[in-house]
Amino acid sequence: MDVALILLSVLPLALILLLMLGLRWNLTRTGIAAWVSTVALAVLFFGAGFPLIVISQAKALFLALDVLYIVWGALLFYAVCEEAGIVQAIGLGFIRTVPWRNLRALTLAWTFASFLQGAGGFGVPVVITAPLLLESGFSPLQAILFPCIGHAWAVTYGSLGTSFQALMTASSLPASTLAGPSAILLGGVCLLSGILIGALASRKGEFLRLLPILLTVGLTMAAVQYGLAVSGFWQIGSLGAGLVGLAVIFAICRLIRGKESPSPQPFDRKFLWGLAGYGLLMAVILCAQWIQPLHAALQSVQWRMAFPQTATTLGYSTPAEYGKGIAPLGHPGALLVYSSASVFLLFGGLGFLQKNSPRIILRNTVRRAFPVSVGILLMVGLSTILAHAGMMDRLAEGISASVGVAFPAVAPWLGGMGAFLTGSNTNSNLLFAPLQQRMARTLGLPEKILLAAQTGGGAVGSVISPAKVGLGSNAFEGNPGEGEVMRKLLLPVAILLAALSVGSVLLLQLGL
Repeated sequence: MDVALILLSVLPLALILLLMLGLRWNLTRTGIAAWVSTVALAVLFFGAGFPLIVISQAKALFLALDVLYIVWGALLFYAVCEEAGIVQAIGLGFIRTVPWRNLRALTLAWTFASFLQGAGGFGVPVVITAPLLLESGFSPLQAILFPCIGHAWAVTYGSLGTSFQALMTASSLPASTLAGPSAILLGGVCLLSGILIGALASRKGEFLRLLPILLTVGLTMAAVQYGLAVSGFWQIGSLGAGLVGLAVIFAICRLIRGKESPSPQPFDRKFLWGLAGYGLLMAVILCAQWIQPLHAALQSVQWRMAFPQTATTLGYSTPAEYGKGIAPLGHPGALLVYSSASVFLLFGGLGFLQKNSPRIILRNTVRRAFPVSVGILLMVGLSTILAHAGMMDRLAEGISASVGVAFPAVAPWLGGMGAFLTGSNTNSNLLFAPLQQRMARTLGLPEKILLAAQTGGGAVGSVISPAKVGLGSNAFEGNPGEGEVMRKLLLPVAILLAALSVGSVLLLQLGL
């Protein structure tokens, strides 16, 4: 074991940590600095030549496009709904319907935030639900803290599966292999995050009354997400689970009648048409999967490129292979574009959009997507250099020597650290999924379990990232500030990551 090369392989990750936490650089500046340093290390110490760098970055471009297609499509769909006033109408509709204060916190910060994560993501759940929670009587700190905790379980299959797509892309494993273990671990996070919010939002003696509802909704959402993921509909895993969770809470609230819970007011038309819009999105995705002639036609066009073998002067080689294939007409990102166009026509016909709405929608989409896209491009580029130069193998070698058979318990924390540093589970999966795979091979463990632990930890870690916390903290005036929010999130995030560690070990023991 070459200790010097292992330490050099750690430097890019240490630099990310130093720049983002120590110097508080943003993701773009950090990514540029980390990418440049990784190239320099690969050339100077690992024998990577110019052809290797060029080929690895060409591969990275295809890998990044596979993820960015979904990112831009998801944010376009959300921008249409936002401009039509649909998102706010749905949130306010459930405020009027839910009678109990702690149940309202669960509805907004857990089910509704998860639903929003399923459709939009990238900080949207906190930005939308925090003002609604403030309006419901919670403190500014609680209004930000609750949705941060509540949507963590929905991140991997959220944003129409962006993070899960990144996991498949980085590992080259299919959804049929990864979906089950990932959904099981995230289902546990779903239930535990609901318990944490319910406990924090309840006054003395209120939690026990809430618990049966909480368990019913949590188990239902976890089951729906699992069913959608393993059935091949992972793109709507979080969206479908959040929607069903909202429906279950609505049905329960209709049954709760008494002095403290007057009959719910009727919903306005934007609420009902908004749900119909999200239903249209789900219909487009389901039709593209279920109707075989349509599915075949959409998948008939493929963009793919063959790449030659690369090798370093130290003898590490990557065989010739095809890069990531993209079906531009049938890709999940394309389905989001079709859905965006459909709901735009629907909401426009109903009078929810103005003449200048197309310009506003495009502007908001670009504003939100551009910084995310730059970060993803840089992280994918960095990850592919680490892999092609042999630096990822060196990292795996060093971690294996340090923690050995205890690594399955460490895997979620590694994913969480990656998301904390880079700002998203997507970036964490792109950066660390290859490392998790190499660790699995080194230790003789099932790759799918460690990769599930990776994306589970990344989902949880993403909610405490400076980028997300900063976005949520600016959702309204008088906010408590990023530092206070992050400090209060440390314990809940640690609890969720510890639960993932236990879950990962249990999955390995059970052989699932």
